[in-house]
Amino acid sequence: MRKILVPLCGLWLACASAPAELPLAERAGNARQIKVFQAWNPIDHADYPLADNADRLRAAAKHAVIWEEPVSQLGYGVQLVLGAQWDHQHGGLATRFTQKSAQQALANRRVMLGLNPHMVFLLEVRWRDAPGSFLPEESPYWKRNADGTRVKGWDNGPEPYYLMDPDNPEFAANIARQCKLALDSGIYDGVMFDWDGHPPIVRAVRQAIGEGLIIVNIHDRIDEGRAYGKLINGAFMELSPAGPGYRGRTLGSWESSRKALLEFEQAFREPRVNCFEVWGGRDDLRRMRAATTLMLTHSNGAVLYADPNPLASPDHLHDWYAFWDAPLGKPTGEARKRQDGAYQRRFEGGAAVYNPLGNGAVTIEFDQKLERASDGEVGTRFELQDADGDLFLPTDD
Repeated sequence: MRKILVPLCGLWLACASAPAELPLAERAGNARQIKVFQAWNPIDHADYPLADNADRLRAAAKHAVIWEEPVSQLGYGVQLVLGAQWDHQHGGLATRFTQKSAQQALANRRVMLGLNPHMVFLLEVRWRDAPGSFLPEESPYWKRNADGTRVKGWDNGPEPYYLMDPDNPEFAANIARQCKLALDSGIYDGVMFDWDGHPPIVRAVRQAIGEGLIIVNIHDRIDEGRAYGKLINGAFMELSPAGPGYRGRTLGSWESSRKALLEFEQAFREPRVNCFEVWGGRDDLRRMRAATTLMLTHSNGAVLYADPNPLASPDHLHDWYAFWDAPLGKPTGEARKRQDGAYQRRFEGGAAVYNPLGNGAVTIEFDQKLERASDGEVGTRFELQDADGDLFLPTDD
């Protein structure tokens, strides 16, 4: 086999000698770190500059799951993390990625897996609506008004968006074809459907990609999760529950999120990749901890605490919190509901406790000294307010 040297990794030796990546099931499984995901947009924090490709890859590698979409994001001028681009004037008709972008995407993937071997990479699928340039104007895949014009879709895009016709079987087959070639490229491990997905299309994609990952944005809707069942590997749970100090748009509740996490951890296909996002102010550490510990106690999935979508800035931008770097390790059992109404789960490197909204303050006691991750306090007895959570870690003190 002839080797072609390309200046993608800085040094050819670094690419050629890179260790083989872990199997998908192992990468998607329980890592020895708190799993955080990146939904389209990156960390937005001075400690993680994004000035060049190396910076972007280092920041992205903090996450366990990443998805991106090489149509709309490029329209905004976003620098993609993987960077694959469809090789066609109309992305919806492409049969491959451009050779240059595919090579770069594979190189970027190798670099990120070298930094974080447990990463999973997904392609967001355009199935509901798309920029007008995604398909020819006369394409039968567009949804039409009575006068034959295209039905308008999302109104916040860089160019006009139009709805597509998910009930067109040829359109479903086209999506399945593109999903298969995306996974066959070796760049992506699976696909992500926004806007609740569409079961006939998801079914066609499952048939096309076999054991590749599929996650769908179904928020906390248990009925939709049951309808998808073993067709999918996880849910994107984009939520914004009410809580102390939060004045933004609400979506779902803490209790509906808790119940949905439990349901989705059982309902879906393995390996499971549930991604739980809560919107909130970046300085609201209480809300961030509540989201993180709810996920940790009720799921083996990933969490994201991000800016509220209604802000003028791009959606899903987020800080990185030292709380997420706590060396918690893998879970050693399932969560238990304590007599005081809080939830506690043991890990190799400590314990996570989630105290639900409205439960009141609780007292957490341990039989040995531990350090509380939120403030560094060391002791055997801790107070925890409701709508909050914390991690308790071994200490040498």
